[in-house]
Amino acid sequence: MTDIDSALDFRLGMIRRRLERIGNLLLVLSGKGGVGKSVVSATLAAQLADSGFRVGLMDADIYGPSSALLFDAKTPPEEGEGGLTPPAINGVKVMSVDLFASGKPIPLTGYGARQVLLELLALTNWGELDYLIVDMPPATGDIMLTLTSLDEKGVEAVVVTMPDRLSTTVAHRVLELLKSGRVPALGVLENMHRPSRRAGRATDRGPRELASEFKVPLLGILPYDPGVSKAVERSDIRALVATKFARELRRSMSSLFD
Repeated sequence: MTDIDSALDFRLGMIRRRLERIGNLLLVLSGKGGVGKSVVSATLAAQLADSGFRVGLMDADIYGPSSALLFDAKTPPEEGEGGLTPPAINGVKVMSVDLFASGKPIPLTGYGARQVLLELLALTNWGELDYLIVDMPPATGDIMLTLTSLDEKGVEAVVVTMPDRLSTTVAHRVLELLKSGRVPALGVLENMHRPSRRAGRATDRGPRELASEFKVPLLGILPYDPGVSKAVERSDIRALVATKFARELRRSMSSLFD
């Protein structure tokens, strides 16, 4: 979108007015798929709601939405004068393009995905929220550029990675983009950690070095937990929150619960 397009896009004003009613906007990014970013987003949203916060979860992964599945959300948003009111599941307001597409493929270009995202941001009536958790798509494409350019007060990011070289290399690009876009990174979360059988082998070296290079905290090391897959298979958010993974996630993100 050019500067002229931005100046003429009435949706941007609507989006700003929506965001003014949201205390904190937290982008959960990974850069690479398959690292558990969506599970982190959904679990964190449910935990914050359990603690009494007003929480929304927006699935910005237009091509591969999963938030509705994780919360077993099937009811379409309610249309009204104030916009689209997302369904509330276990205290979390969930907005996903899958609530409209019902599992069907969404063949969109990068530009098309950006337009869908802007429509959702402009039309979704979140009301007053303490936290809006945004489950971002992998990679550093149009969706990430759109959300990191909002330049709104209270926008922060968490980068989820795994301890392998490929994941941390891609996460490096994400942190570079956050830095150039002046979006504060709360830190790095290492997910699916498996203790090495070889004594003394530090499998979390990559994420630690990544966090150190960008001078951000390594927020936590989340364990590989078979209970997560079982909960996801059943779309059981309550079972997901009860896992060892979830307990460690809450400990890692304890600053949000203060």
